[in-house]
Amino acid sequence: MCSKRPRSQRPGTGSFWQKRYYDRNVRNATEFAVKLRYLHRNPVRRGLVKEAKDWRWSSFRQYAFREMGVVEIESEWTATDRELQASVGAPRIFLLPG
Repeated sequence: MCSKRPRSQRPGTGSFWQKRYYDRNVRNATEFAVKLRYLHRNPVRRGLVKEAKDWRWSSFRQYAFREMGVVEIESEWTATDRELQASVGAPRIFLLPG
């Protein structure tokens, strides 16, 4: 049976990260897209949700539909949107976990 809890909550483990963890710089837009796709598909592969858009803590909906959610990303278009909102005096909305 596969456990859906983080490593830190599993009996007998002392760390959250797996031992084979390593960091790596993303060097170009293609590689960024590959890594982002991997991150967005993880909850689906683990059986936590049926579709990437259903994972609440993902940036998927913001990238795919330009919807603000729990996770706010910074990109060229989010910066442009923020500047446009500020120029017309639109209030900024913050979503808090509930």
